[in-house]
Amino acid sequence: MSLSEHNNAAKSPSSVRTVLIVDDEAAIRRAVQGVLQDDGLLTIQVESGEEALKVVAERRPDLVLLDIWMSGLDGIETLRILRERWPNIPVVMMSGHASIATAIEATRIGAADFIEKPIDLDRLLAAVRAVLRQTSTESCALSSDLDSLDSRADRRAAIREGDEGKTTINPIVFGSQLLRGRSRTQRTIASSAILYGQGLHSGQKSGLILEPLPANSGIHFVGVSGYRAVPAHVSYVHSTGFATTLRLEDTQAATIEHLMSALCAFGVSNVLVKCNGEVPVMDGSAQEFCSLLSNVGVISQEGDWFDVAVSEPIQVGDDREFIRLEPAESLTIDYSLSYPEPVGEHQFSFTLGDDPQEYVEQISSARTFGFVRDISKLQKQGLALGGRFDNFVLMGENGPINSELRFPNELVRHKILDAIGDLYLLGRRLQGKITARMTGHSDNVSLIREIFRLMTAQSSVGV
Repeated sequence: MSLSEHNNAAKSPSSVRTVLIVDDEAAIRRAVQGVLQDDGLLTIQVESGEEALKVVAERRPDLVLLDIWMSGLDGIETLRILRERWPNIPVVMMSGHASIATAIEATRIGAADFIEKPIDLDRLLAAVRAVLRQTSTESCALSSDLDSLDSRADRRAAIREGDEGKTTINPIVFGSQLLRGRSRTQRTIASSAILYGQGLHSGQKSGLILEPLPANSGIHFVGVSGYRAVPAHVSYVHSTGFATTLRLEDTQAATIEHLMSALCAFGVSNVLVKCNGEVPVMDGSAQEFCSLLSNVGVISQEGDWFDVAVSEPIQVGDDREFIRLEPAESLTIDYSLSYPEPVGEHQFSFTLGDDPQEYVEQISSARTFGFVRDISKLQKQGLALGGRFDNFVLMGENGPINSELRFPNELVRHKILDAIGDLYLLGRRLQGKITARMTGHSDNVSLIREIFRLMTAQSSVGV
């Protein structure tokens, strides 16, 4: 928060209206501040939901302009608290990465208006004027004291199943943990983090918030305005057509494989992922997810966590298209693909070790790919609607037509990237050698399902 703005507001006549601007992007805060001050309004700027709650408690602004996608307390969570504690203070939501469902949820909770980014400043000013005309110039009545503010601000870490307003999770990963292999240290991220992007298949603007979870929780996905999280577990795989999608009741998370791949490489076992139904595709690879994890850091947690180790080979598929898991000391993926020219035959083998830097350098930047001949068919099916020339490799008759390849064998490396993500859908890293040929998400998930069936069978006989 700008202290000078706060102090000026404190000295100003009570007849001057005050607007609190809450957005984690400084450029947006400055632009909004400029147009509001030109209209004779006082402004206070903060960059987080936690700061916003403190300012509202101290200053009682006449209006709050609130961004949805923020790390820590996101906009929807902040809105809920504001409406509960200060129902007379109007809130206008702002977002360029919100789905229609999120906008509807914000309105249901009590938002006075919803402004889409990039912000039309004339539209914003008109909305602010309209809302302020409807509100009284008298100070809002003091609500409950601040004793519970800190616990409210930290609600993202308070996971209590069934409580209204709390994210409901299912720690399915940390049950009996059968087929125990190598022991690992549980990890989560050191603090909340946020990314913006676009859904590859939906074509919608999207965002991503990662939040730490306690030990023995697992990886979960939830909508930014939702409560019920879907575990990143094979039991909740809804579809595998051109991407891997999880679903639990009305919670869906599509195109999760690139993020899951990065989480596996960095050894993250517990994290909450908020997204608008589809993980943003970014540049078509996992490198931006890796950069995010590197920047925010991962921390160790107490609790048992074991690789999945099998004693006998398991195979899915036939000679032309198959994936096989065999016992081994570490996770190695040996992948072969064969497409008509100009791609041809490619084979690559990668061992996922304890140092994520090897994954970052050899695998993370390999992008998803498609063929010109298939694009029209995919879009008729409602897929690849967010495919742009900068978020995947488009292969034509003579090779890539929109970009230089990052590796001569980038396509096969991306297949390994996808496999690492899909094969992490037991919430535990596999310990074994994977041999795969011409497989995709459906094959990867089928293998994981076979392993899970083996676990279930052992559990039923008390092994």
